Amino acid sequence: MNERRKAVDRPQLARGQRVLEVSVGTGTNVPLMAERLGPEGRAMGLDISRNMLAQCLQKLERQAVRADLIEGEAAHLPSADASFDAVFHHGGIAEFGDKQGAIDEMMRVARPKARIVICDAGLPVDRRLPLMSRLLLKLQPEYEQPPPLDLIPARAQDVHVDWFHGAAWYLIVFENP
Repeated sequence: MNERRKAVDRPQLARGQRVLEVSVGTGTNVPLMAERLGPEGRAMGLDISRNMLAQCLQKLERQAVRADLIEGEAAHLPSADASFDAVFHHGGIAEFGDKQGAIDEMMRVARPKARIVICDAGLPVDRRLPLMSRLLLKLQPEYEQPPPLDLIPARAQDVHVDWFHGAAWYLIVFENP
């Protein structure tokens, strides 16, 4: 949970802001974001799976956390341009059918100067992998995908990648122009 908190800190959320989590899943990140947004802020969670959204709703109700949940696809976000102060994605972009479309949509719905954070499993390609990482690749080949830096549009600003979980997860942070 400590690594997840670090990831949720990266959009630099502030009280009263609006944040979108793409692929919200069961909603583990939403309470962490809601702490930063305060009662005047608003979190929205989007997922393609109706079942995940139902689980998310139950979890949020148990924790008395308020958020808007919507069913939808990451490559076709049902939100207006420049709607959010931050956009967050934690886990799953490697499985997206249209990764480029999803990243383009995250930028479209983000306000100017909004931070966009994409976090997922993957291994660095610019260094020798430790034994644990090589074993991980044998057990879970999806980790072989590098961060999709080539899909971040050239107009994105302050693009950087951090590694955590023993360099088995990446975190891409960039700013919308």
